Amino acid sequence: MMTATFGQELIGLVVVDSRGDILGTVADLMLDLNSGAVGTLVIELQPSLDATKLPWPSEAGLMLLPSEEIDRVGPQIVLKR
Repeated sequence: MMTATFGQELIGLVVVDSRGDILGTVADLMLDLNSGAVGTLVIELQPSLDATKLPWPSEAGLMLLPSEEIDRVGPQIVLKR
């Protein structure tokens, strides 16, 4: 899990899969209330994506991405897969 102080900097970042394909942008964060760490990112998906083909839950153009799926964070968020 990522620390909450770093979490606010994630909102608005582009999220790409391991091949560099854009999935969307970070719209919001869900925190673990006990630890204060970022547990899940809420991703606003690219309109052209078929969310049913993604391995994470989604609804109405938003996807819930566990922070454990993140490989690295820089100018964009890169996923492990």
